[in-house]
Amino acid sequence: MTPKPPLLLDLFEALAEIEALCATLAAQRARGADLPALEVAVERMAQADPADYPSMNFDFHDRVCRLARNGELARVADGLRQRLAPLRRVQLARADRQQRSVGEHRALVMALYERDGPLAGSIMRAHLRFAMREVLFTNPQPPSCATS
Repeated sequence: MTPKPPLLLDLFEALAEIEALCATLAAQRARGADLPALEVAVERMAQADPADYPSMNFDFHDRVCRLARNGELARVADGLRQRLAPLRRVQLARADRQQRSVGEHRALVMALYERDGPLAGSIMRAHLRFAMREVLFTNPQPPSCATS
C-alpha cells in the first residue's frame, strides 16, 4: 500500500523521536514520587471506556514528556501531538489498539522505575512507530491533519 502524504510520515517520525528523547530523559530526571501517579494513570487507562481513551492517552504522553524536565521538548512534543490528534483518535478508537497501547505504556513505566533511559526511549519510539504504521498503512481514509 502507498503511504499517505509525506507530511504525515514526517510528523509521526518527529513525534516518535522527540517523545523517545523525552522518555530517555524522564528515566534519568523523574522524581520517585512522580512514577506512582504515572502507573495509576496506566491502570485507569486499562479500564477506560474507548471514548475516553484518546484523551487519557494524550495526557499520559504529555506527563512522560513533562517528566523529562525540559520545557522546550515538552512544548514541541505537545505541538506535534496536537497536529496528529485527529489521526490518533481514529487509531486509538479500536479496542485491540487500546489493549496493546496499555501494555506498551506499562512496559514504559517499568523502564522509568528501573531508570533505564535507553530502554524507555526504545519503548516509546517503538510504541509511536507502531502507531504510525497503523495509521499510515491500515487506515483507508485518515481524517485531515493540520499542515502548518
